[in-house]
Amino acid sequence: MSVRLQALIKSLLVLMAVCASTHTAAQQYRSEVRELETPPDEIQQTPEALLKQTTDPYQRALLLREMAMKAAKDGDNARAAELLNQALETDALSGPAAEQMREMLGQVLMAGGDFKRNQPALEAQVKRGDAPPEIRVALAAAYLQDRRHRDAIPLLRSAINDVENADITWRRALMGAYLATDQFKDALPLLEQLVREAPEVRDDWARLAALYLRVGNKRRAAATLELAQRLGFMNDANDRLRLIGLAAELGAPFEAASLLQGWIDDRQLPDDRGNRRLLAQLFVAAREAQLAMPALGRALQDGPDAELLRVLAQLQMQTERYGEAARSVEQLIALEGPAPETLMTLATAQYQQASVDDALANFRRAAARPGEQAALAREWVKYLESGRARELAMTAAAERRERVVEDVQLASRLGSGDGAIPTLEGGGERQARAAAESSSGPRFTPVGAERAGNASGEIPPWTGGITPQRRPAGFVDGEPLPDPYADDAPLFVITADNMDRHAKRLTPSHRHLLKNVPGYRLPVYPTRRSVSYPQAIYDATAKNAETATLDSPDALKGARLGFPFPRPETGVEIMWNHRTRYRGDSVDFENQQAVVLKSGALSSQHKQGFRVNFRYGNIRDPADPKTENYVALGITQLSPMGRSPDVVSLFHETLDSERQPRNIWVLLASAGRMFRVPPVGYDQPFPGSDGLEFIDMVDMYNGAFDRYVWRLEGKREMYIPYNAYRLNLPPLKNADLLQPLAFDPEHTRYELHRVWVIEATERGGQRHSFGKRVFYVDEDSWTVVMVESHDRKGEPWRFQEGHLVAEYDIQAAWARPVITYDLKDGRYFANRLFAESEHFDYGLKFSTNEFLPASVRRSYSR
Repeated sequence: MSVRLQALIKSLLVLMAVCASTHTAAQQYRSEVRELETPPDEIQQTPEALLKQTTDPYQRALLLREMAMKAAKDGDNARAAELLNQALETDALSGPAAEQMREMLGQVLMAGGDFKRNQPALEAQVKRGDAPPEIRVALAAAYLQDRRHRDAIPLLRSAINDVENADITWRRALMGAYLATDQFKDALPLLEQLVREAPEVRDDWARLAALYLRVGNKRRAAATLELAQRLGFMNDANDRLRLIGLAAELGAPFEAASLLQGWIDDRQLPDDRGNRRLLAQLFVAAREAQLAMPALGRALQDGPDAELLRVLAQLQMQTERYGEAARSVEQLIALEGPAPETLMTLATAQYQQASVDDALANFRRAAARPGEQAALAREWVKYLESGRARELAMTAAAERRERVVEDVQLASRLGSGDGAIPTLEGGGERQARAAAESSSGPRFTPVGAERAGNASGEIPPWTGGITPQRRPAGFVDGEPLPDPYADDAPLFVITADNMDRHAKRLTPSHRHLLKNVPGYRLPVYPTRRSVSYPQAIYDATAKNAETATLDSPDALKGARLGFPFPRPETGVEIMWNHRTRYRGDSVDFENQQAVVLKSGALSSQHKQGFRVNFRYGNIRDPADPKTENYVALGITQLSPMGRSPDVVSLFHETLDSERQPRNIWVLLASAGRMFRVPPVGYDQPFPGSDGLEFIDMVDMYNGAFDRYVWRLEGKREMYIPYNAYRLNLPPLKNADLLQPLAFDPEHTRYELHRVWVIEATERGGQRHSFGKRVFYVDEDSWTVVMVESHDRKGEPWRFQEGHLVAEYDIQAAWARPVITYDLKDGRYFANRLFAESEHFDYGLKFSTNEFLPASVRRSYSR
């Protein structure tokens, strides 16, 4: 994408460099405004000297204009633009004179050609609202140089709309910006028009075919390729590989791999080392393990390759092919030597085959080597030396042998034989994934997480989580939850001194805190996959996988009770899983919150009440989305410490905002006045947070999805706050946890888990205080556990961290506490503090009438 956009920018710059000279505009300007009288020769002074002497704004404006004309004549367009801006800032010119001077400024800026250097002047002219189309395009070119595609789009769009038959380079730049921001539906008609106007541009044909593939229109992709071939395009290997690369770049790696496989089968691309390696990489990127593994095997026939072996071993571990994984790792060790991480993977594979003695030997080898893996290896050694470990390993291995595991095969040859686009049997990526899963056993948990652990053994397999039969000793229904892992000790602690070794598993915000907050640290514990959900949620999720769809980002259809998208394909599908996750049929609780200033002083200390009737995720009384369009009905109360509520909020969260928008009302209890928040939520400040939290930051994210484009970046293994039972239990006091600059790390617990990463960037024409947000979503619970929010200039601003707790009394998950850091001014906001609060009250039967505005006003006014 970057190369393509650079080419587009270059085209813009060439186009705009041919501009009218400033001389004609200057002559016209002189003919329409009065000139400063020329003094006699004997007393004539330079404009610069006169400028220092005069205080009259009008005379200053004319002198600055004269100096600007001289600078432009000398070729110093940047200086000319600066002087003309100063002249306009005097605000001394009449309307027509100012208009002509702005036109002159536009010509100077265009003639300069260095849009990046002139960006402030261009922005000033656009901000005044009277910039001609050429100036808007010039500013868009400056933004494109900085990869600010979203800022460039409205400028390009408005300029194109204002000019009949706008230049093709403008439209090509807009199309490129659409592609860079994943706005494929907007890019498609523009690209179709460009191909009709300039069919000689061969790259556009490849780009159009790839875009049809990305949006799922395979018939049009085939027709496009056929036309391109008739025109002499797509007939050589380079053209075909370019198309494959574009399809992968646009987010369709499965389709790209299918193209490549088909063309290899038809001998239109060579079956050589490079193409075999590319095919394997594409299937890996598409998360098609059953197709990627044989492709990797074929690529490795060309010779040993450490990178490919490592990926193959990882996939074999994920699909429980432990014998094959062990052989791959042994080859890797022969190439690279016995690195601790590799030994851990080999030992884990051997343990899963019930080769306990071999596993124990390799875990001991890993424990004897320096590094962070040593602590985990010692934990494994301790476990394997217990008699129970051998029996469990043999039982698990026997269960796996009973499964019938077959490699998934594509239903037919992917190539069509005539050079046209290969057919994708089964309807696309989602169906291919389903076929792969059905043939290889339960690769995924009932909610869609990967069941297997990771290759190193640091993430264990999911074995069901904490179910009612596995609750720890000391559990009492209705009381705070005992810590089931109280005996765990940290494997290691991440500090500013060693964070570089762990950088790939840390968020940028964690690295910021480690670097800038004295004493801040992350204690890392063994990973415990503790989350479980009731069977009713599992059953409903399986049904939703076949029926759930999104008519728009805020319109969920065909889902009921369970997670809508256990196999998500887009970022917004994952965010819907977070929004609709099961949190009990209903809940009523009270907790504390406070803002911690940079000095450590506490401000805005409040108690918060939370009373919610979950309608979508309600096992006892599940709502029928056809007749009831609610996710949840809820009331929050905010009370200064020791006083009755000051602010009461009522919210109605909906499934389909096009059918019925979400609503929020706020009641000022002392005044008895209630009003609806317009527009609903977004970046209005959350009461009691001193502006550190917006309404749509509650529960890490809630509310409409329409202001962002939700790009799915994939999965990562990261250290995240997890199993935070100790933070919610006495004898801890909230005040002890709220230290200057950062939440006290002493009682926190971080674990290595797989998370989905989603980047949300502003949708064209929409605005939010956060220009970009990055969400990290736990795969086992679909709970957002961390959010990084950037300002509109792209600078890091806020960081939310939700300490996840598996609520094993009802089989759900909540983030508590939640900390929101302001990375710019050193403050932070802590809410959902439960160390001094009662446990959640679940299962209350609420009347729907309780959540009507009139009822709330009557009940909570004073």
